[in-house]
Amino acid sequence: MTGEATGETRPRRGGLLVVCVIGILASAVGLWAAGSLVWLRQRYSTPFSGESVAEVSGSVVRGELSALALATLAAIAAVLATGGILRRLIGLVVVAEAVLLGWRLFDWADGPRGVAEIPGTPPGSRPLAVEEVSPFGPALMGASAVVLLVCGLLVVVAARRMPAMGARYSAPREGGRTRDPQLRTWEALDEGRDPTVDEDAGADEPRRD
Repeated sequence: MTGEATGETRPRRGGLLVVCVIGILASAVGLWAAGSLVWLRQRYSTPFSGESVAEVSGSVVRGELSALALATLAAIAAVLATGGILRRLIGLVVVAEAVLLGWRLFDWADGPRGVAEIPGTPPGSRPLAVEEVSPFGPALMGASAVVLLVCGLLVVVAARRMPAMGARYSAPREGGRTRDPQLRTWEALDEGRDPTVDEDAGADEPRRD
């Protein structure tokens, strides 16, 4: 009964960790994609050819998107490699990142503004009015922030219930051995023993010379 309960609980805990990792990974991809999309088209004047219109990507409008996408990828490794209080701290960092993204999105929604320097324009160009605003980049940024917030809160709340890398070395033990049958197999292989042999049964049988 106990073994069955343990076997059922561990996949659920591992499943929660997998969900968080996939969510954080999806957020990192979303932030990178949001930085690559066109957020607005801005008119500018040049000293040679008069006025023209340039497409401005999210990485120009919100320069932190690329850096936050890389930081989000690093958070995945940190969540997998840590446990307990340290993992909760990583979760808080993820929550703080989501709050920062939300604030930057709110600032953008309050009134999209053009950029002072448009990459790729001729020297001496002067920015003018914003011609068109695209909603897809900001929407993707907002969706990534929401997913990050949910995953970060899950990590903070359920940090101890999620398995960590190397958890089999710190699993609860009984009589010097791990209680989980699956982890016992790994221990037996590490010690050079046959994992298919039941040690308890072998200990009860009389030795034959």
